[in-house]
Amino acid sequence: MAKGRASGLKRGSEMLTWAERLTLWNQYEILKRINPDDTKEYETNQGILSNGYEQYYSEINPSIYAETTKREVSREVEEILNVFRAIKFSCLKLGYTPKSRYAEFEGFDGNEEGDQYGFAMFVRRTLGKWDELKDAPDNSHSNVLERYRRMLATWHRLGEKYELTEAEIEEMAESR
Repeated sequence: MAKGRASGLKRGSEMLTWAERLTLWNQYEILKRINPDDTKEYETNQGILSNGYEQYYSEINPSIYAETTKREVSREVEEILNVFRAIKFSCLKLGYTPKSRYAEFEGFDGNEEGDQYGFAMFVRRTLGKWDELKDAPDNSHSNVLERYRRMLATWHRLGEKYELTEAEIEEMAESR
C-alpha cells in the first residue's frame, strides 16, 4: 500500500506542538522577505499554522509522507536488489541468458507495494546504487513482492553467492 501524505503527522493527540507551529510560522515570515512573489502562499500556510488547522497541515507541504519506511522494508528491498545483482553478475560471467523471464528485476508495484517501490527507486535513481540494474523498470504494474521473497529465500539457501551456476540462476528465478 502506498504511503499517506503529511495529514497523519500525529504524536499523541497533537500533530504539532505550539512551539513547532511558531517555528514554522517564523520560517514563513522569513520566506516572505526572501521570495516576495510567493507571499500569498506563505501567508496561507501561516494561517493554517497559527490557527492550528490540523486538517490542512498536509497543504503546507504535500510531498512529505506521514509514515516512514520501516528499516525491515529497506533491508528486504536491498537484499532483493542484491539477488538480482547476483543473477546479473553471474549471467555476465557465464555468458548466459536465463531461460526464465523472472531472472530480470521488474521493479515493484507502485500501487500495492508502495514502500518497496519508493525505496527501490530512491536508492537506484537518487543514490545511484545497483547501477547494473539501472535499465530495469521501477514499476512492475503487478505484485511481485511474494515472488521476490521466494527468490530471496532460495538465494539465502544457496549461501547468498554472487557467482551462481546456470542451474542456480534458473532455480532462483523459478522459486515457488
